[in-house]
Amino acid sequence: MKRYSQLTRLIWDYYRESQSESQQLRILGNCKVNRRWGNFRIDCPNEEIAHTVSDLIPLLELPIIKLRLAKRIKIFVEGDLFQVAAVGCQNLSPADARKFLSNY
Repeated sequence: MKRYSQLTRLIWDYYRESQSESQQLRILGNCKVNRRWGNFRIDCPNEEIAHTVSDLIPLLELPIIKLRLAKRIKIFVEGDLFQVAAVGCQNLSPADARKFLSNY
């Protein structure tokens, strides 16, 4: 049985009520997830998975903001930087921002 990181399980638990979003985020099980110095780091085994994860950044942002986990999301492929996204900037939709601010 594969053990997933605590951060991966935390993100999955955040969306446990929403089946479709939870299913989309299952791809994180293929990646190594950790955080350090304000970065939420996702190490992907290949570019295909990295592209899928980068499309999920808006889903990842909300729990990262609410739980104050990081300021940036960095996606790596085999140790090479693939993408950097600032948390809470352009990818957060107005509806998600309202949801975040109403619960803050």
